[in-house]
Amino acid sequence: MRPKKIVLIGIGSHSFGLMTVRDLMQCPELHGCHLALVDINENKLDIMTRIVNRLNDTWGADFKISSSTDRCDVLPNADIVVVSIERRRYEMWKIDIEIPRKHGTQNLYGENGGPGGMFHTFRQVPPMLEIAKDMERLCPNAWLVNMSNPESRLCLALHKYSKVKNVGVCLGAYITQNNLANKVLGLNQNDIDIKVAGINHCHWVMDIRRTGTGEDLYPQVREKIKAVEPEWQPLSRECLRLFGYYPGPADNHIAEYLSWGWKFMPKDYNDWIIRAGSVSKDYKYPQDIKLEEIANGNGAIDQESLKALMIEGGMRWQTLDIILSLLDNGNRYILSLNVPNDGYISNLKQGAIVEIPAIVGADRIYGLGMGELPTAIATTMDIQLQIMDLVVESAVTGDRKTALEALIIDPTIPDPMTAEKILDEMLIAQAELLPQFK
Repeated sequence: MRPKKIVLIGIGSHSFGLMTVRDLMQCPELHGCHLALVDINENKLDIMTRIVNRLNDTWGADFKISSSTDRCDVLPNADIVVVSIERRRYEMWKIDIEIPRKHGTQNLYGENGGPGGMFHTFRQVPPMLEIAKDMERLCPNAWLVNMSNPESRLCLALHKYSKVKNVGVCLGAYITQNNLANKVLGLNQNDIDIKVAGINHCHWVMDIRRTGTGEDLYPQVREKIKAVEPEWQPLSRECLRLFGYYPGPADNHIAEYLSWGWKFMPKDYNDWIIRAGSVSKDYKYPQDIKLEEIANGNGAIDQESLKALMIEGGMRWQTLDIILSLLDNGNRYILSLNVPNDGYISNLKQGAIVEIPAIVGADRIYGLGMGELPTAIATTMDIQLQIMDLVVESAVTGDRKTALEALIIDPTIPDPMTAEKILDEMLIAQAELLPQFK
């Protein structure tokens, strides 16, 4: 039996590359597998390849390592393809924030929702579907595990316009679990279990239980959160007060989906994105410098040193459990995945991409039925699902009318005139990356 083959596309990703490799390397069940690294940036690929080889030797993981700037070189015989891609991320993210703000929207995060999330989708869908087409040809039985944003919209594009088996992964529910446990309840993350339902970057905690006893902890959350400093997640706390349920993973994400969410955000909360988008293309981030040191054999590769280079302090990423279960039929429970709604949330659109708990088997995702969302929450989510349909369709077809309709019905856009101004200027500013809009 041949060793399993895992392909990591976008290995140079600041957010996910090193973290994914760390988790795979530390899993004895995967030792001896073939790990293929892909990135279109030759320098990043070279650095990460040297780091991976160093980790492989030091940790005795016995992986076969290969790398290429051309994914088609390594996709044949792949079992799992993990994708984390972006194009000129901070440069474009800055535009996603500034142009809508210039024309009258509030100060939004510009990643998964609102006008910024729409143009992020326009840039990301075409390359994602190109990867899927190559997989259909070269490894048709492989699973595509998507870690790229906008998560829900990319998963929707994959399900509507490709044949590859795919699932969307986000750390968000684990962040929510950790926040509620540590910040609100004074417990460790694994002391509580949560059940979430909604969409990516705007899930709602429908149940909170103490691990081992099943005690309902929501009454304690509602009471103890009042004692937490008021500056901490004020929007999510207001949603808890208004709707009775706590959303996650964080205010900056939730605010992209609510017309009034911006009122709870600090004025400077996204300034770091503007600064990052303003630097020279030759600028090296501190993380890049540290990774080069590690690649050259000088930097430390112990657990604590590596965690400092990872998002959320190196929190364990659920991708590992998903990969293991897809390979060994482990039926592992995953706190949240992004999958088509097959009745899992009964009062949301069927086939829409929802974020729910799931069990992962060898060749199938078994979503947990979460029943109905409260009417007000379901209505808020349904608007976003309708917008997603329009945005993804426009990302594929390049149809301006469809894009404009998506903006007009978006709750963060004040009026149709503003929508049209944003659309026209954004299409010009990002034309180089949007060939589908001719």
